[in-house]
Amino acid sequence: MRELFEKLGLFYLGKDTDDEELTLYKSKYLTTHAAIIGMTGSGKTGLGIGLIEEAALDNIPAIIIDPKG
Repeated sequence: MRELFEKLGLFYLGKDTDDEELTLYKSKYLTTHAAIIGMTGSGKTGLGIGLIEEAALDNIPAIIIDPKG
């Protein structure tokens, strides 16, 4: 399924906890700045890791700044 998402220019980020619907993100939106904001324990790190992994697999360069860690 990964190959299909890559051909469509999509990142797979996970599934919705309520209805199991896939959460996909268009890789063309990664050409600008982004921020991940949320409460403690809301999954910011997991989302960030997923985005970085998908970008690396698609050879999309990334600069990551973690001001706290």
